[in-house]
Amino acid sequence: MGGIDSGKGHHHGLVLDADGKTLLSRRVANDEPELLKLTSWTWPTAVRSPGPST
Repeated sequence: MGGIDSGKGHHHGLVLDADGKTLLSRRVANDEPELLKLTSWTWPTAVRSPGPST
């Protein structure tokens, strides 16, 4: 599971495994190259995530 917290000055990406263990926790500047790097780390994980259990 992955996600991004967007802010004015910086963004923070977080990726967790199925057990809730942190795989990535990264703060990046609010500029396009840094945000593209962050999304390249978090987006593939978020897309593969099955989502919350219901």
